[in-house]
Amino acid sequence: MNTPSKLAVCLVDDDLDLRNLFKLMMKSAGIPVTTYPSAEEFLGTFEEKNLGCIVLDVRMPGIGGLELLETLRQRNVFIPIILLTGYADVPLAVRALHSGALEVLEKPFREGELLSHIRRALTRYENLKHFETERQAVASRFASLTPRELEVLDLMVAGKKNRQIAEELGISTKTLDIHRANILRKMQTKTVADLVRWRLMEKTDPFAVNPLA
Repeated sequence: MNTPSKLAVCLVDDDLDLRNLFKLMMKSAGIPVTTYPSAEEFLGTFEEKNLGCIVLDVRMPGIGGLELLETLRQRNVFIPIILLTGYADVPLAVRALHSGALEVLEKPFREGELLSHIRRALTRYENLKHFETERQAVASRFASLTPRELEVLDLMVAGKKNRQIAEELGISTKTLDIHRANILRKMQTKTVADLVRWRLMEKTDPFAVNPLA
């Protein structure tokens, strides 16, 4: 599986040996990496830019990994997070997944398994970023439409034929043709299929709980 080249992974764990091992793993996989010995130090320097996955140890002095996960979600940071724990149990896993964790792995973990989850997280986050970038671009196009054009668009998306749309809105087919042309021009497309996809995209929340699972 190819790993997005620009996204990095971050490990927060108080175990120095594990941090050093993690750096070697990521270097061998060609994945940019940073590590922190505590959640407090991570939060003190955290930048979301170019970060595509965070790996957290559940039990650390001070703020634990699960608490850090919940803190990041409260701050609307939706980078994929993998939790590592030496004391896995069902309530912890349930709480973690409900809080938006992508995966909970028990220590000692298999290096190949962790690497596989990290690559999956990076790929999905890259896809999510592309989705959100496109959605923002489309949103600005929707904002350029007049109220009447939005009415026409929604009827087009619903699969209504020209004559049906004209009758429902009480306008002539000639006026409808003008509206359709304006909609396609402003939305920068030539197909109704794009309008349908973009309307669905506009109503989709990519940042729901655990959106990357």
